[in-house]
Amino acid sequence: MDPRQRPLLRRRLEVLRVMTWSLVGLLVLIYARLQLVRHGELSEQALQQAVKVRPIPAPRGLVLDRNGNRLVDNRRALHLVIQREDLPTKPEVVASLAAALELDPAALTRKIQSYWQAGKGRPLVLKENLDEVGIALAERIRARFPFLSVEVAPRRVYLGDELAGHVLGYVGEVDEQMMKEKHDVFRLGETIGKEGFEASGNDKLKGVDGQKRILVDQLGTEVANFGQADAQTGRSLFLTLDAGLQKVAEDAMGQEAGAVVVLDLRDGGVLAMYSSPSYDPNLFLNRLSQDMVDRYLANNVTRPMVNRAIQGIYAPGSTFKLLIAIAALEKGVITPQTPIFCGGRKNFYGRDFRCDKPTGHGSLNMVQAIAQSCDVYFYELASRMDIDDIYATAEKYGLTERTGIDLPQEKRTRIPSREWKRKAVPRDPKWYAGETISVGIGQGAVGVTPLGLARFYALLATRGKMLTPHLFYGFRDDQTNALEPAAVPAFKDTPLDPKIWSVLAEGLHEVVQSGTAAANPFIREIAKEIPFAGKTGTAQVATFVDKAHYARQAKKLKDHALFAGYAPVDHPQIAFAVVVENAGFGSTAAAPVAAKLVKYWCVDRLTNPLPPPRGRMVDPFAPQQPQEPEASE
Repeated sequence: MDPRQRPLLRRRLEVLRVMTWSLVGLLVLIYARLQLVRHGELSEQALQQAVKVRPIPAPRGLVLDRNGNRLVDNRRALHLVIQREDLPTKPEVVASLAAALELDPAALTRKIQSYWQAGKGRPLVLKENLDEVGIALAERIRARFPFLSVEVAPRRVYLGDELAGHVLGYVGEVDEQMMKEKHDVFRLGETIGKEGFEASGNDKLKGVDGQKRILVDQLGTEVANFGQADAQTGRSLFLTLDAGLQKVAEDAMGQEAGAVVVLDLRDGGVLAMYSSPSYDPNLFLNRLSQDMVDRYLANNVTRPMVNRAIQGIYAPGSTFKLLIAIAALEKGVITPQTPIFCGGRKNFYGRDFRCDKPTGHGSLNMVQAIAQSCDVYFYELASRMDIDDIYATAEKYGLTERTGIDLPQEKRTRIPSREWKRKAVPRDPKWYAGETISVGIGQGAVGVTPLGLARFYALLATRGKMLTPHLFYGFRDDQTNALEPAAVPAFKDTPLDPKIWSVLAEGLHEVVQSGTAAANPFIREIAKEIPFAGKTGTAQVATFVDKAHYARQAKKLKDHALFAGYAPVDHPQIAFAVVVENAGFGSTAAAPVAAKLVKYWCVDRLTNPLPPPRGRMVDPFAPQQPQEPEASE
């Protein structure tokens, strides 16, 4: 090496040494600043990236009948989910995930976006209630998409299958529309009641979600638990239903469409409410297939999702004659002893109105007219009153309003008046006197719900108490499992004149003893054991020329059969209403259903009660059901 270059080399080495030590010093300063100055800040950031908050879904409270028999239970279920912070954002990832799970890519994209926008909530559930095959498939898919996880969550189980589908309803996930309407109440992914008492009693049944803080590794796998706040299970509650009586109603209706309502005359509690055809709420816990949509929602002419007990509007037929009788007696247009002749038909305003008995009933007083259900007698009563008089009486005794039952979507009964027609039929708003004649026998524009009809007959049984039907009986004490009774809904006292009441009560009793229902041998047999009172009704669906013409009609054009009443006669305990659609006469189709209800409640329930409801649903991942009535997790 040229000696003249050595000084230059030394200077360069010195510069390099200075630069190296300067870098080392800078690194030491940076490290010191990170350790001494920003240690807390950076530690918190690192912890936030490694510690995740996971919600713990709260089980809903159980639902029991008045005797403590479980109607709705909880089971464990396994769901394939994505936590909110793990939601994929790349379109190609979402498309691949949708293909792997056989989901609609567009729908999955919308769902992911809505969860992002919600800001908080439960995980996005992709597949529900996984069985062994589903779990195996989920594990294979998770190998490709490590942000997926399988979580345990509570799942509703409805015992008794279709036993009380319309009463109980079902639960489902909060949808985007609900979030928009009540964004401060619901969280996306939350399970709430969608129909029936699950919906109306949602605030009573829902629990409070818990949460846990977990440490995860770079793959999102849980490696440590940093603590948790346990979920608070919703409170279990009792309904006023009697599961045994409900089963009798279900069996008695069979394959016929219609509704059954039984009320407790002490407080208005609903002892049975069955709408046929019914549905199994368990079927609605998963996302509906197109086949199920067609079967239950779209193309089923039998309308199984309609709760006919509170949403069915039926012409009450002859069961309405008791209201006409009250109106006539209170208006003083007739006395109970006033005779009216029935010759099989009578002309009003130039038109013949027929009685169900072509040869006529002869001369009858009010008790006889109720017992024999003479149409001409009640045509005559209606002709002597104004339609607004009839409406006023119906309003006084609660037939023009909703009953106020604690179920959603109850419909109002329809009692016509001049004002009603002006609004309902603006093209022909005039009320014609001939229309009042049809109202006299519960036809024409009159329409009642089975529940409204049952409440009216409860009023007759209690001599004027307008009860508020209800299902909520009380909460279950978490320590003793005993009933904590809820306050009974208030009732309105509209006392009937004792003289009027005695006439109506005698007429209703005679219906079963010697009148229209007594022709049925089954009714006579039950009435000997438990004397009960009631009124048959046959509501015309389509017009016909004569009985031969009626016999040729298709079933859907046959008359609706009705029977309403109370039991026992001397000390009434229950009031009821039965409607059997397109089944013919009330005495042959509806009255036997009512008689079975009376027999079970007054006799069989006390000596040989039916077993509690059981479901066919099997959950292989659920723990064994404990024998004591503890809330299952």
